[in-house]
Amino acid sequence: MKFRSERDILVEALTAASRVVATRMVGASSGVLLHLSGNQLIVTGTDLDITARTTVDVIGIEDGSTVVPARLIVDAVRSLEAGAVTVASSDENVEISLGRAKFSLRTFAVMDYPNLPPISGVITTIPALDLIQGLNQVVRAAASDDARPLLTGVLFTTDNQELRLIATDSYRLAVRDVPGVKGLGGAQDLLVPARALQELQRAASSLAADAEIGVALSDAEICFVVGNTSIASRLIDGNYPSVLQLIPASYANQLRIAKDTLLTSLKRAKLLAKDSTSSVRLTMHERGVDIRTQSHDAGDVEDNVDADYVGDEITIAFNPNFLIDGVEAVPGDEVILEMSDSVRPAMVHGVEDLRFRYLLMPVRVQ
Repeated sequence: MKFRSERDILVEALTAASRVVATRMVGASSGVLLHLSGNQLIVTGTDLDITARTTVDVIGIEDGSTVVPARLIVDAVRSLEAGAVTVASSDENVEISLGRAKFSLRTFAVMDYPNLPPISGVITTIPALDLIQGLNQVVRAAASDDARPLLTGVLFTTDNQELRLIATDSYRLAVRDVPGVKGLGGAQDLLVPARALQELQRAASSLAADAEIGVALSDAEICFVVGNTSIASRLIDGNYPSVLQLIPASYANQLRIAKDTLLTSLKRAKLLAKDSTSSVRLTMHERGVDIRTQSHDAGDVEDNVDADYVGDEITIAFNPNFLIDGVEAVPGDEVILEMSDSVRPAMVHGVEDLRFRYLLMPVRVQ
């Protein structure tokens, strides 16, 4: 196999493939597969649960395939100067060169690389902007702890024949309705790993506003097609918990505040919240909200922010990272924070846009 490609284009394809290759993988599975046919190069990476494939236009010289250590080839190509990189493989090595610089890397046997199925199922298309905006809001709430595999996914469900995205890590719950987009699984709910959706977000980051994303479904797998990249993932098997019943019908107390003002104050307070037990306290009253963080080791920080508040004076504490995540995800210039009391979950949402709702458990403080 031999081809030439612009360095930046090749780095982008190699990086997308290498991100899904798990560090626990060994042998050929720890590499990326390069397959050249004519002037098209397909770069593939997998951890056997998630597979990323990117097709790149190159100057093809000799067709063939090779498997190269994932992280190593990314670092090697990235270290070269800008220009046309030449990649040529032999039986056990691949040479990567540009100008006077040349890498010679050991390769894995192509026959040892996992046999990955092609994209299957009927491909439907959905507006990329609507889906990616929704994922940007909810993926952050999915759990990262593999001890709770169901919560590491995002639930694709249907409400009134429209797509609804749900994610929770048991401390917070994010719900995003996507009007105008039909549920992908029909009457069937789909539980998609958040890791795969993060890769989808990256792949779609440069799409035009009117672009579409292709979706192919099989019994146990979902595949998203974004331009010249596909992200295929196994679905998580299991029944997602009934979380929507946790959302109260109404709240007694409501704070309306400028989004940027609140975020600036929360990020300032977060500077002293150095460990997992730290919290930020919000005391709400008719003049606004007092925001405070105390640290036995570092000191304390206090701020007062103007806001519109309706309800009884109340002090409530949150994990600052979780609260910032929710506020950042709210569309618009203002945020609504609704509470019943200091111990029950609070709700974060926009002023007029209720398509996104973020339920957050308070932190108990002495």
